[in-house]
Amino acid sequence: MSLESRTRVAKLFSDNRDRLQQYLSARLANPDDAAELAQEAYLRLLRTRRADLIKHPQAYLFRIAKNLLHELYTGRQMRIDADTVQDIELDELESSMLSPDDAAILANRQRMIAGALNELPAKCQTALVLHLREGLTQKEIAERMELSRQMVQKYLARGLAHCQKRLRHIAAEERGGR
Repeated sequence: MSLESRTRVAKLFSDNRDRLQQYLSARLANPDDAAELAQEAYLRLLRTRRADLIKHPQAYLFRIAKNLLHELYTGRQMRIDADTVQDIELDELESSMLSPDDAAILANRQRMIAGALNELPAKCQTALVLHLREGLTQKEIAERMELSRQMVQKYLARGLAHCQKRLRHIAAEERGGR
């Protein structure tokens, strides 16, 4: 890449850095991850051969960022474990406020929910975690996972129904055990 092309790419990135990071931050839980992905998008744009032929460089930069998000989420299998479920707080109780017995019951429920989530297909898990943990809307999940909104609705409904069924089963077991 010529010095002139590098200068144009650097200016493009400088002019769009904040907007690009906002775009990425809206799709990631951690702002530091957004900054890293923005930087990676810039580096990939710098490595693009014949960048001077790109008709819409700003759109191209954002497309690179979208592809990076896709790589991040497809490369990171979102299998659920008990630690992840603890991030999906079903209620805002601090564990220090719980009695040891209640804390043990809560920990057991979290393991059971993790087990229920792990029984779901990966895309269903991912949609549910993005909704519950990251608070994304169905539209945002659809964009991130590159699915239709209707498919996201189906995944969320299936995942929630499955988890509710498991929780009812757990509650029935607890009532029977007392």
